[in-house]
Amino acid sequence: MGTDAFIIEIDIISVLILLMVRRGISKRALQDKAANTFLRLVDLSTIFCILNSCGLFIPDTHVPAIRIVNCAKVVTCICMGCSWFLTVFYTTSANTYKLRKLFIPIALPSVVVSIFTITETLMHLSDGATDLIPSVWILLNILSILYILSASILCLIKARKNTNRFQRHKLYILSFAMGFPLLSLILQARFYEMPITSPAFVVIILFLHLHWTFQRISVDELTGLNNTNKLSSYIETITQSQDPAKRLFFIKIEIDNFKAMQKKHGKEAGAFALQRMASFLRRQCFLRGTFIAHYGKASFAVIAECSEFSEVETFVNRVISSSVSSQELLQGPWPITFNIHWSEYGTPETRTIDAFLDKADSNCLKPATPL
Repeated sequence: MGTDAFIIEIDIISVLILLMVRRGISKRALQDKAANTFLRLVDLSTIFCILNSCGLFIPDTHVPAIRIVNCAKVVTCICMGCSWFLTVFYTTSANTYKLRKLFIPIALPSVVVSIFTITETLMHLSDGATDLIPSVWILLNILSILYILSASILCLIKARKNTNRFQRHKLYILSFAMGFPLLSLILQARFYEMPITSPAFVVIILFLHLHWTFQRISVDELTGLNNTNKLSSYIETITQSQDPAKRLFFIKIEIDNFKAMQKKHGKEAGAFALQRMASFLRRQCFLRGTFIAHYGKASFAVIAECSEFSEVETFVNRVISSSVSSQELLQGPWPITFNIHWSEYGTPETRTIDAFLDKADSNCLKPATPL
């Protein structure tokens, strides 16, 4: 009875977490297919936890009821696995048209196993044994492993192909998270009586919800500028819909000797210096179509579409001349100086987003000021 009480307690906690996640998914987000499928996954997980606990209250003499609950649990798990994979598919695929071709191979095994389980349950509803035949559980485990592995591998493939370092990092994290429940399946096989699998799925669902919520946050709390999430999505969008009459430039502005000065003056002084620099740059980037973000520890990114490189030089010269007389920079925790580098997208050396960002390190418009 002690183990049963523990399982029920775990299921109650899991249901409460899932209901919190469900409440946190906005109606606007549900317009996205990935969010909609994720909501189905949350609902199915909630149903599974409820069924898992309800089955413990049924007396052993009520064989049909136990078999029906076990059948419902298996079908729910199968639907969870399918929703698990589809959530990843919609999240990682820019074009969901492929799903029309892949829908039958994805859904057919789930449909077949579900029908087989329901048929087997109805045919042996009043048999003496309360559990389903072993082949049902074997098929369930095979399907679960296939869906989990497929989701993790899909994220890994997308990450390796992605040319945006920000997006690639997120996909690697997602790949690890999607593969984590495999560990719970292995542990569950070893510790059969312990509720391991269900909490593992719930924890990953919570992680995904928090991860996606964090990704939707686009403002850097410290500086009030756009953060790297917004920078990533902006670069992804503008490189795919660039004005052919204009050139796209990346300008990287980095505070000189920030690490050494922060170590000397303290973290609070470093944060204050970043705020001063952000305020200064915000006033300089007043041109229409200019995007500015806090990029890295002590760096700021400016993305601008210009007709000629001379427009970039004009902007940089204005920033440099304004910084010389800026009381905001001179009267900070230390006199703030900076270096400026740049790159242009679409040249033979910058055909990918990673190359676009990295190339700036070799193009200097204002060198760093030594200590």
